[in-house]
Amino acid sequence: MTMTQLIFRSLFVAAFLAASARAQPVKTEPGLALTYTVGAASDTVSAPNAWLYVPAGQPPTPFLSAGKFTATFTGFISVDLRGDYLFKAEASGTVKVELGTNIVLEFTGDGKKASEPTKPVRLGKGNNALKVTFTSPASGDAMLRLLWSEKGSLWEPVHAGMVSRAVGNESLVQQNKLRFGRELFFEARCTKCHTTDAGAPELAMDAPSFEGIGVRRHFGWMANWILDPKAQRATATMPKLLHGPTAQADAEAIAAFLASQTGVRDAGELKNDDESIESAKKLVEALHCTGCHNVPNIGDPDAKKLNLTHVNAKFPPAALLAFLKNPGTHYAWTRMPKFNFKDGEAEQLAGFLSSIAPMAKQPGPPTDAAILTRGKQLVQSSGCLNCHTLKLDNQFKAKPLAELAAAQWTAGCLAEAAAGKAPHYDFARAEREALQAFAATDRASLKRHVPVEFADRQARNLNCTSCHGQLDGFTRYELLGGKLKPEWMAQFIAGETKYKPRHWLAHRMPAFPKYAADFAIGLAMTHGFPPQTPAEPPLDVELAKVGQKLIGVDGGFSCISCHSVGTAKAAQVFESEGINFSYAVERIQRAYYERWTRNPLRIDPQTKMPVYFQDDGSSPLPDVLGGDTAKQLDAFWQFFRLGDKATPPAGP
Repeated sequence: MTMTQLIFRSLFVAAFLAASARAQPVKTEPGLALTYTVGAASDTVSAPNAWLYVPAGQPPTPFLSAGKFTATFTGFISVDLRGDYLFKAEASGTVKVELGTNIVLEFTGDGKKASEPTKPVRLGKGNNALKVTFTSPASGDAMLRLLWSEKGSLWEPVHAGMVSRAVGNESLVQQNKLRFGRELFFEARCTKCHTTDAGAPELAMDAPSFEGIGVRRHFGWMANWILDPKAQRATATMPKLLHGPTAQADAEAIAAFLASQTGVRDAGELKNDDESIESAKKLVEALHCTGCHNVPNIGDPDAKKLNLTHVNAKFPPAALLAFLKNPGTHYAWTRMPKFNFKDGEAEQLAGFLSSIAPMAKQPGPPTDAAILTRGKQLVQSSGCLNCHTLKLDNQFKAKPLAELAAAQWTAGCLAEAAAGKAPHYDFARAEREALQAFAATDRASLKRHVPVEFADRQARNLNCTSCHGQLDGFTRYELLGGKLKPEWMAQFIAGETKYKPRHWLAHRMPAFPKYAADFAIGLAMTHGFPPQTPAEPPLDVELAKVGQKLIGVDGGFSCISCHSVGTAKAAQVFESEGINFSYAVERIQRAYYERWTRNPLRIDPQTKMPVYFQDDGSSPLPDVLGGDTAKQLDAFWQFFRLGDKATPPAGP
């Protein structure tokens, strides 16, 4: 073979291998990789889309300081068929959007007006590389929302299922390890012993109060829990405090002392007659208890869920009832939600739960003075009072966090096996490594609260997606922050809303009062919306009158057939009732309202809400406001702004 032939063959093989490499599909996972850079420091996080909101003076992530930053989103937009799309950005700052090797958008905005739409951009079938680079403004809040459209009339975020990133982003993997370590640090209540300055709200997370605990928990259950919490519940965050040959006796002594803390006994009776049990079963389904719990004979068992077969061993009957009515009375940061039960519901549910759990004769607590004294001393000296409250002198001391060098995070609480007097958390290897990685940081992240990160973490811990996206009438979780105003969300999550928006549903939203405010703000900011909804211009009264006509039957869209207006009920609900229009403006983000009204099927393919407006943006009512869809939507909105003062048009 000649030299020329060898060279040609080598070039052919190289080209073939390169083409084969290009042909290999990229393994992807949902979301974009987002790298924030402040000065010389950076942090990579997962982002659901090309959205952000960072208030002035606040850090973009807990691992970065506040200041001017750059945010770089990388990943793919995937489409099923080749097509042309337009893009635009709403931004307070400077944004550059690249698709493949082409810069399709460059824009500097002040948050008041979106960029002009791009020219049509051709996207090929499959993954199209996306890079969005954002630079925060010199002053004020930073904000970005990237939108796209097929025809230029309906603008929306790129659909969640079409946004992805390559699996194995090394920076993201490493930074997620730090975030995991920080989360474990919060959950283990580390600063209750190793004190530090206040900062993130989770540093204040409590544990169940010991005040009056003797009437709320059975002695036997407390003794077993204290001896080895994870033997009772695999997901327990409480450490094992007692070691060695006296551990069993010490646990019983502590439980005996706690059982002597009686206080005021709860009142109330469980209902366990046949009729109440049947009602309770329906309530279990309505509350979707199986989203978090294994309930015997209801739903499929799941090893990740908490069994409810322990309730009789743990709770005296009246205490179970009181707990169901208000789980946060003695434990503000509990993950058990409050359901604001109606009359008799809690009694029925408590009776049902008691009926499906094994009944066992409860041993009486020791009353010997020496045992009680021993239990009291152990409560004071073992670290119990670092997390649990009781009017008693705490004698357990530990080094402040600042005095714990990273090299020391391999012993004591983080030792593989129990050693000495240190609490033993029995962390898995990956958990210890994450905590040790976090220890090697400057730990300044503990003093920084970023609501976006808080919401992302607590959504997982509170198991929000067991209902949202699973139950009819519960909005998919990935839509919530872009749909609902943070002020209303905070009230709703806290259980403070005076009405039920979808009153016809058996399911109901549980309340998490301690989490509500930061959760709601974080959800909104995740979608590029501010933590407080900006005030609107003065109400356009004349346009509101047009909106009143538009919702009517005579010359309007007949909206009042399915939607109530204040106390005026929907006139002719055919298949599915709609939300009361008087609630619309206090609940819904204006941008979401515009998207939904133009084409609700784009958001929820199962909705019964019809599509009225055409793909080209035209209205089927050309004689109202010149047939201008945008003006008609504004007229609706102005009418909705009247809230409970709104009155529907006269009927046909």
